[in-house]
Amino acid sequence: MDCLANIKFLDALDQPIKGLVHQLWVGPTLISDYVTPASGESVWVKRPVGTVIDVRVRSITSGEYKSKVKIRLIGEKTVFIVRSPKVLLKGLSLSARDVATGTYVRSTYIVAEGDYLGRIAVDNATTIDELVRINNLKDDTDIRAGQILKLPPKKSETPTPPPESKPKPQPVKPSQQEKTKIIVVQQKDTLSLIAKLTGNTVDEIKKLSGLNSDKLSQNQKLRVYDRKVASAVSKSQPEKKKEENKPVRPPTVKQDASKNKEKTPVAKVESPVPASSRISERNERHIRKLHPQAQDRIRKLIQVVYKKHQIQLVIVQSFRTYAEQDALYAQGRTKKGPIVTYARGGESNHNFGLAVDVFPLWEDGKLHMAGKGVDAKNVKILRVIGETGKTAGLMWGGDWKGKKQDNPHFELNVGKSMSELRQAVQNAGGDPMKVQYTVK
Repeated sequence: MDCLANIKFLDALDQPIKGLVHQLWVGPTLISDYVTPASGESVWVKRPVGTVIDVRVRSITSGEYKSKVKIRLIGEKTVFIVRSPKVLLKGLSLSARDVATGTYVRSTYIVAEGDYLGRIAVDNATTIDELVRINNLKDDTDIRAGQILKLPPKKSETPTPPPESKPKPQPVKPSQQEKTKIIVVQQKDTLSLIAKLTGNTVDEIKKLSGLNSDKLSQNQKLRVYDRKVASAVSKSQPEKKKEENKPVRPPTVKQDASKNKEKTPVAKVESPVPASSRISERNERHIRKLHPQAQDRIRKLIQVVYKKHQIQLVIVQSFRTYAEQDALYAQGRTKKGPIVTYARGGESNHNFGLAVDVFPLWEDGKLHMAGKGVDAKNVKILRVIGETGKTAGLMWGGDWKGKKQDNPHFELNVGKSMSELRQAVQNAGGDPMKVQYTVK
């Protein structure tokens, strides 16, 4: 049986990687030489199930193609999602750990620390039973941080490959007066890549240069038609080279206080690596689940933190149902795992769409939520961000006392107790999003 497959390249914030120059190989045979468009997708290929596709990415600095991941084809029609651990760095650090083993025309989900299957199901418009079935889980607690879960397909997200019978576009016929120019072959260049970057066809280049085969040698001179080609790759290369050569340092917290620093500390976080200033799609999915009066406050928090501190925040928790809250409360008590909350269903602002939990992306473009020294570093950054959250009109969980202190937590202050919130939801017909609050 043959598998019709495609590969989609995403960065750490699930944004498509545009302009990624890459090749697809099967053993010693090159089957595709391609540059990703704005969708971040490669070409569709059809090969027998079990075929191993070697994905090789071209280095911006050396021009060499290096093998990054190998994918074994499964199913009749499959989209493989390859994620870079970087933010918008065109996949320069793709590794085998970042590729899904195969999803049927759908993405995957990487389990974060504190995740539970009920929330993952709600976020991805599916059910707990369906996730248990397609991932061969023992039960709804059989997940761990870092685990890759398959997600069922969504009709709206199902890409439709071009029909195989569709005729190929005819090459542009040059006019007799069309000008030509000489180019010099660089290391690892291929005829198909040169054709793509110059707007020529392989046959045109071979005819103009008197070639009898597709083999090229470094510094070989080729004649091509002088055509203007809008190439996102060529424009971005100098900028990327400059970025790659910059030393990477972690965000630093600087103390800049009055004379009595212990009582009146004023700190700021500085990062040499700029983060993305836009609200990522992952954040926006969470924000859309919040109460309408909280949404713009959370957006403002993310934007102000980036503008003021150059730190990108990622929302990891937002609205939770009572059932989801109870399931989370059970962790560390009647279920395996560490205690992550002290609130039952109906006792958390998350249950009313008024709160989010956020974590900062580190200098490597990744979220770090577990491991030695991770908590201390996150808390150090979040304590600075906490003050910024207050300027956005939010309450910060870092101000809470004792065990209930929650540095990643921000919530809209509506001036109501938990019992008053539950009553307000009941008065609104059971829909927490229809409650109208008086907010300062």
